[in-house]
Amino acid sequence: MDRIATKLIVFFLLLLLSTVIVEAAPAVSCEELLKSAEQYDGKIVVYKGEVIGDVMVREEYAWINVSDGTGVLGIFCPRELTQEIKHAGNYKFTGDIVSVKGIFHYSCPEHGGDTDIHAEKITLVQEGAEIPRSLEPGKIKTGIMLVAAAFLLSFVHLLIRRYR
Repeated sequence: MDRIATKLIVFFLLLLLSTVIVEAAPAVSCEELLKSAEQYDGKIVVYKGEVIGDVMVREEYAWINVSDGTGVLGIFCPRELTQEIKHAGNYKFTGDIVSVKGIFHYSCPEHGGDTDIHAEKITLVQEGAEIPRSLEPGKIKTGIMLVAAAFLLSFVHLLIRRYR
């Protein structure tokens, strides 16, 4: 009985250690995943980047796009994993930075051959923020001048047509 208990303890310790190693593994870039697709295909990877576009919820699942600066990957996951995501990158916001742990598919049979990651865990690393935008005085003046020029040209065009 002691041998079985010892084997079970060793087994669970190894299982725990493998989980910790995957959790602590450095993130792999999109460029590296695509360049070495055969090496990573079907394996658990950690991928980190900015959520861009929209969080697309479809029933109990969701899709997000994550950009790491070298490329963008689609992430497929249970929708509960996206609940912490508040900002997706667009013109007005920088997106939340997330760390995604999941299975990389170079040609996913479930999604028509698309390259994606089926996420098991999504961790919010840094919350996105609004991008402050202000109108520059030079741009305002230029806009007013262009509108005035358009009205002036329209008026001249009408005069020419009328007195021809």
